[in-house]
Amino acid sequence: MMESKKYSILYAEDNREVQTEVVEYLQKYFKEIYVANDGREALKLYNEQRVDSLLLDIDMPFIDGLAVAKEVRVSDKNIPIVMLTAFTDTDKLLCATELHLCKYLVKPIELLGFRHMIKKLLVEIDELQSHKLEIAPNYVWNSDAKELYYNNQLISLTQKEQTLLALFIQKRNECVAFTEIMALVWEDDFDKEVSIQSVKFQVTLLRKKLPKNSIQNVYGKGYIFS
Repeated sequence: MMESKKYSILYAEDNREVQTEVVEYLQKYFKEIYVANDGREALKLYNEQRVDSLLLDIDMPFIDGLAVAKEVRVSDKNIPIVMLTAFTDTDKLLCATELHLCKYLVKPIELLGFRHMIKKLLVEIDELQSHKLEIAPNYVWNSDAKELYYNNQLISLTQKEQTLLALFIQKRNECVAFTEIMALVWEDDFDKEVSIQSVKFQVTLLRKKLPKNSIQNVYGKGYIFS
């Protein structure tokens, strides 16, 4: 399992005794561990660090773990989140289900169950990372979800922008012709006349969400994404 020490995790827990024990165990599996003592600190660390997963206690000062997870889900729908709690409250369980958690553990944590959780978490991170591509500094493209992130924040893309960016990434450093863009991006609009001006307008919209000069014009032909 030591080869899995390439990922990071944000761990939030206000009980220092439990925190010490869990961190010691997490060090066997994760390259970086960012520790928060409450929900407010957890959100601050999440916004500062590019973590691969989160382990959150529900009952924390200032902001509880479910509220932290809900806030994280606004910007990242896919990052694996594990929730720890000493409660078995039905309402909390239902809320946690809606947040698409990787796993839900009840404290006190049983070691075997914790090991299973870590194994499942690492598998989920592996699968998620296999779909991630850094297309520019701090810009990450998730090819599976067709989502673009900048500094861990989700950038809103229309369906046409998603399709166009996926095409540019697939053809990176190659000239993508106007006709190829028309055929793919407007494939559901076969009964409508699509002009080169429509393509140019769509590219202009996408450029606003990418690093400057990442999409270059090829006069009379199309574009190159680099």
